[in-house]
Amino acid sequence: MNQDLLTKAKELQKQGYSIRQIAAELAISKSQVFRWLNGQSGNGGNALPIDLIAKATNTKQHVSSKNKNNMENNNDQFRFEKEIALKKLQLEHELEMRKLAQQDKELELRKREIELRHLEKDALARQQQMEERKINHGLKIWIEKERALLSDFDYEEIEMDLATFKRHHKVLAKLWEQIKQHMAVYGIDTESHLGHYYLKSLMEILDEVLENALEEQDEDDEDSDIIVSYEYDDDSIEFLENLENSDFFS
Repeated sequence: MNQDLLTKAKELQKQGYSIRQIAAELAISKSQVFRWLNGQSGNGGNALPIDLIAKATNTKQHVSSKNKNNMENNNDQFRFEKEIALKKLQLEHELEMRKLAQQDKELELRKREIELRHLEKDALARQQQMEERKINHGLKIWIEKERALLSDFDYEEIEMDLATFKRHHKVLAKLWEQIKQHMAVYGIDTESHLGHYYLKSLMEILDEVLENALEEQDEDDEDSDIIVSYEYDDDSIEFLENLENSDFFS
């Protein structure tokens, strides 16, 4: 093989010459140029052993490199999928923790609402007790005075001037209005409440006495000049005694 011709043929190939043009330029056959440019010699067109070895080595290296790349790609894919799975677990855990925190918050809020309702209920009960003690006290004082009048008149007719009776009646009427309002506010059943029945009966007696006195009063009469008299029957005396001996709201 003429090394100079081979070198020249490769240079011409780089310059873009075709096999036919290279053969004409170098005055050799086209088949010879083909073999030179394709690493072949006059061996019936077959590759030389060294060429086969080089080709096999290159192929093996290529396969090895390809396998290595595939393995690296697979490892990268596995790491990526693992990272995604871990991130998903982390997000699910954070979401679950937020849900638990929200539930704890709601439970604490409900607990506070229940405590507040209990406090309000207790405060309402204390307010009711205070009002009832005040009413009971006022009613006891009025009944004591009425019992004292009965004793003074030997449990017969009680007599006093109209001005005094009006004051006496006004005190009881005010207590009666407070009692009715109190029972309405706190939902106390008046139908089955004995104290309510007793006091209502006494009020009806005194209302009738006042009404009769006012009807008989002349325009020129002073309240202090008019004498009012009234008496209790046995039932009314019993009402007074029951109210005196027990609290109205007990």
